[in-house]
Amino acid sequence: MGPLNKKLRLAVIYIQEPPYIYSDDNSGYVGVLPKLAQALSRELELELTYLPTPRKDLEKSVIEGRADMTWLSPNWVGAEDSLLFSDPVLLHREFLYSFSPFNEGDGPRGWLQDKTVCIRQDYAYPNLIPYFDSGVAQGLRVSSQVSLVKLFQKGRCDVLYMNELRAAWMINKLGIKRKVWRSEFPIEEAKLSFAFSQKWQTKMTLINQAVAKIKSSGELSRIVESSIDPIILSNLSIE
Repeated sequence: MGPLNKKLRLAVIYIQEPPYIYSDDNSGYVGVLPKLAQALSRELELELTYLPTPRKDLEKSVIEGRADMTWLSPNWVGAEDSLLFSDPVLLHREFLYSFSPFNEGDGPRGWLQDKTVCIRQDYAYPNLIPYFDSGVAQGLRVSSQVSLVKLFQKGRCDVLYMNELRAAWMINKLGIKRKVWRSEFPIEEAKLSFAFSQKWQTKMTLINQAVAKIKSSGELSRIVESSIDPIILSNLSIE
């Protein structure tokens, strides 16, 4: 493709959490994001490298040229105009989870009424905050993904709020045998894309062609399903 350089530098967050990205026993990156980035770099004939970055500097590292791309949704970015987003790759959906069934048709207010919700510390939850502020529900903020699920498992909170892929991976990893119910529809969703610096402007058509090939060939589906094996989500949302 006549790249700007022979490497494709991917900015990733220091704090890694499966199944999107984490380290294996050999300190290599594994998960959905590394596999997708490897597929993209293969199609672009570039060598993939990683730039570990604090979350607050993720966009900045790309804008300033220390990295070529990262993995984001336009909904999550303050300086959206400073980045170039590929065509959407994957839907990121946040659901409520419970050990009791959700009443169909109730909607978020009914599902959250008088409930304690396990959520992550230092994360923003714009779709939940109105329920917390009005006293409908109470948030229990937890520092890590594993602690979040363990507190839910122990009954310290009534419902768990989590991305569907992370929930599937954690339920399997922690060996939760009880039936876990998921809310009828997601509370929030966003389209995840590869976000590039402006210097990749002339390459975006080739990048989107590569993304389309990864999706149409079935490689995207295989990557996601293998990353949460043996659980295959019944309503997996692939863009």
